[in-house]
Amino acid sequence: MKTPLLRFASVGLLALGLLAGCTTTVHMQSLAPAAVTMPGNMQRIATASRVLPESSRDKFFDVLEGIFTGEGLLVDRAGTETCALSVGEALMRNSPRFRVTPANLQLVGRTREFFLPPLAPGYVRQVCAETQVDGLVVLEAFDSDLQVTQRQEERIIKEKDKPDRKVAVTVAVMEMRLVTGFRTYGPDGTVVDQAKQEDRMHWTSEGPAYQDALRQLPPPADCIRELAARIGDQYARRIAPSYVNLAREVYTSTRKDAYMQQAKQMVNATDWTQAAGAWQKAAQSPDSKVAGRAYYNLAVFEELNNRLPEAIEYARKAAYTHQLRAANSYLRELQQRQQAELIVSEQLPGASAD
Repeated sequence: MKTPLLRFASVGLLALGLLAGCTTTVHMQSLAPAAVTMPGNMQRIATASRVLPESSRDKFFDVLEGIFTGEGLLVDRAGTETCALSVGEALMRNSPRFRVTPANLQLVGRTREFFLPPLAPGYVRQVCAETQVDGLVVLEAFDSDLQVTQRQEERIIKEKDKPDRKVAVTVAVMEMRLVTGFRTYGPDGTVVDQAKQEDRMHWTSEGPAYQDALRQLPPPADCIRELAARIGDQYARRIAPSYVNLAREVYTSTRKDAYMQQAKQMVNATDWTQAAGAWQKAAQSPDSKVAGRAYYNLAVFEELNNRLPEAIEYARKAAYTHQLRAANSYLRELQQRQQAELIVSEQLPGASAD
């Protein structure tokens, strides 16, 4: 299996003061290492959830909690379903590591404990055999808290031909806090990773009175789904190398240098090969500033093609030979990417820079 360690995304124009000139922003995606390396013989996985009330007593307390916290009935259920599903979706969308079976298995568990004891290895192997996978990613704990606070503020209303006036408003802030626990079980049925995660999000609205502001807030079920999806994506990135967004800038204007100007038109047309040829000529300029920026651009071109050693060499010339300040930080980023790529190659058997 050959897996691209970098994906080209898009190009956009940007005037960026940091690089002291007109630049073009290049967007790409690179595989970042997982926090935990999974067993090499674990290729196919399914997602599951154990967060299911096991008794009528647990169900009663879930409903009671929703009434007293204002979360609403069965809001947590919506969150658990989204959280478990989002792990599989994120693995399919952002990582080539696993073949994911779109079967969100529901295993019996309870919501009151954190964590439950691990599933028995024999039971895990049985579920894996029935689902035809090598491992399970299981949501085993889930708890949410919702809090709404209010404060009074003033707004200045401006009207034509009238003096400014102040209006009192009530600002409502809703905070959703989510704590989850995931376990990943390997081919032998034992736990290969366990993680407790916590995240929170805020939503703000305002109105003439508190009730008006409350009506402008999104429904708690929508909020918990949004937060649960984010935390599920975070766990997917923990166990599998995943694509992250990168942004690079290339110089498109340097003291009206003819080759740099030619390359600018080629970049706008995303003709990178031709642009690189023009930068190679600009790099021979007696003007050190022009040459430094041309070498910087060549480094970006090589990174786009996932040739990191060549990119690092060009960045070194821009930084050391031509003292381009921006090249120093870029060189460090390239070196860090090179180290990360080695880890990804270990975590992703068969990966290729092609």
